[in-house]
Amino acid sequence: MRRDRIRRPQLKAALFLILLTGPAGPARAQPPAEPDRTEKPAEKREEREPVNNWSMLRTALARCWQVPDATEGSVIAFRFGLDKRGAIRGAPLVTARRLVGEKHAKEAYEKAAFEALDRCFPVPVTASFGAALGESPIRLRFVNTEPTAAYQINSNITIFAPR
Repeated sequence: MRRDRIRRPQLKAALFLILLTGPAGPARAQPPAEPDRTEKPAEKREEREPVNNWSMLRTALARCWQVPDATEGSVIAFRFGLDKRGAIRGAPLVTARRLVGEKHAKEAYEKAAFEALDRCFPVPVTASFGAALGESPIRLRFVNTEPTAAYQINSNITIFAPR
């Protein structure tokens, strides 16, 4: 019994074409503009209660997100790491994006997601939770749909728009 296989030259050619053209559609991983990374006032950060578990982190993230109008159905997902002090390590990577609405609404939704990250981080954390953060990549989704059963285990976080 003979199996059809992709030969190495065909595979190389296919990979070259994929790399040459890049991802198609709206799934590109770059934000439309560099988010404002100016330092937040220290007193505002210190007023927040230190986060001690994943549930508290979800709650803190939900408070930071302001959902723009006319974006129902939109979703954006990030992957990033946090250090033991609750600061983002490196730049967050956009891993998925489905933006709904007019062009200005799509841009506003993406901007609001990046602004939520800027507002929330660094988040004050306890020493014990900070130790766990250093070993856990965060997968965060901002979702503007009706809430559904979401995969909410530890560092997999889905924030639904308030209804």
